[in-house]
Amino acid sequence: MPEKSLTLRLFDPGMTHLHRVGLAGLYMTLKSLNPAEYAEAGGWDLQPQGVELHWTRTPRDLLAPIIEKSFGVSPEGVIQFLAHKSSSIGDLSRLLLHRAILLTYLQHGRTRKLAAKERSLTFQFEEKPVVESFKPVSSYQNQNATQFLFTKNGDFIKDIDLAGWLFPGGVVRHVAHSNATALTADPKEFLALLYAPVGSLYFLISHKDRDGKYDKRKGAALVLPHINNLASYCTIYNRYLDSPVQRLFVDGLGDAGLMALTILNLVERDVLIGNLEINSCTVVTLGTVTWAKQQKTRTGLQQVRSLNAPRLKFFDLAWRTLQNRPYITKNGNVIFHTSPVRGLLADNIAAGLPWYQGFYQLMSSKEMANQLKKFEGKGVHDMVEKATWPEEADQLLVKAMHQALRNRYGALAQRAKERGETPAFDREFERIRTSLMRSKNAPTLRAELADIFARGGLNQTLQEHWPKLLSLFTGADWQRARDLALLALASYAGKGAETITITEKED
Repeated sequence: MPEKSLTLRLFDPGMTHLHRVGLAGLYMTLKSLNPAEYAEAGGWDLQPQGVELHWTRTPRDLLAPIIEKSFGVSPEGVIQFLAHKSSSIGDLSRLLLHRAILLTYLQHGRTRKLAAKERSLTFQFEEKPVVESFKPVSSYQNQNATQFLFTKNGDFIKDIDLAGWLFPGGVVRHVAHSNATALTADPKEFLALLYAPVGSLYFLISHKDRDGKYDKRKGAALVLPHINNLASYCTIYNRYLDSPVQRLFVDGLGDAGLMALTILNLVERDVLIGNLEINSCTVVTLGTVTWAKQQKTRTGLQQVRSLNAPRLKFFDLAWRTLQNRPYITKNGNVIFHTSPVRGLLADNIAAGLPWYQGFYQLMSSKEMANQLKKFEGKGVHDMVEKATWPEEADQLLVKAMHQALRNRYGALAQRAKERGETPAFDREFERIRTSLMRSKNAPTLRAELADIFARGGLNQTLQEHWPKLLSLFTGADWQRARDLALLALASYAGKGAETITITEKED
């Protein structure tokens, strides 16, 4: 006699973080349904650690109508999950979520049906109208799941082949041996993966490379929180759906992971709980690569593990100091420029490294340095003022550099005034940047720093704290001193810091 029930638990064998997020999606969906409407076919039992399904005749009689109701499409052609309907998510956020789903789970053309013509919708953003164009969806693969899950008699199929829309990044290893290398799942695993899009967090990536152009390899980020309690996650997931549209854009892997954990752990506005409900997550990025432009490929994966409240609060400070900048184009579209500094800082926080480590990467080209100085100089300055420093010497070196820059720019201004000229602050900024970037070992960096301080004249910070600073000049970790010197250059906010002139690009 066939079994009349199926139990899915968070920590059953074979359950990955993707499966657990999917189980949470199933939990949220069933919680939003009225059990009385399905009593004739069966029912379910929701528990913090799992979900039990039971049916009177066949599993298809119970699950087919549930699946049909779970995955919908709005009249405008926007993907709409049943579990998300009761939230206060805004219309623009819903469309951006729709785009992210099409860039992750449903990125392949065969997984969804799009209209031939684009449709434009008008939204209000910061009391201004913005226009967003997209191709409406008429159907998508999750709606057709019953054909993969059940036999003609309505029973479960034992082994089900998996595709990318169920398991992003999971592919057949060898086409000639597809039967042997394809991924498969049993009905429990299939149901969990089917609902993974419902319980996942999505972020659109806006990241620029050294040339100032957007990196197409990073189109969207998929965040899978490491769930321990389904009931708790069902509650806190609404914080993500209710979050402002600006928070749906990130700079990269670490930024996405920490943004997700920050949103999920916010109890009240600007308040984080002491013991985090979820302190770890897995982040996957998908984007376009040169060898497969016709589809989105998994381009990155990162685990953010065991984050504590102080580190997450520090990232929250970084978010509020280095927020995304909205820009409305001539066509009425809204573009969100993310902070590369926050992206670097997030990667360092996630890895437990000094928050400024690798800052030289952001100053490695003139284009990047000018963008950073023009649009993020004040935010970087505020971070320098508010941040917690790993070592006192690190903060002192930045302070000494600021003093040297103040004196140097002051001398340039006085000389230009005597000659009746305009001070060449931007040229001096570029000279210092290139000199520091040319430093490839400890001796050359010491020489460049000595030159900067010599040109800067009398420096009280350097004189008073020289014994503490000596280790940064003579120690083996010369890259640390270079990062700090470049951070000081980018964060200097005194006279001469505002003269760099560039225009914001829309590409």
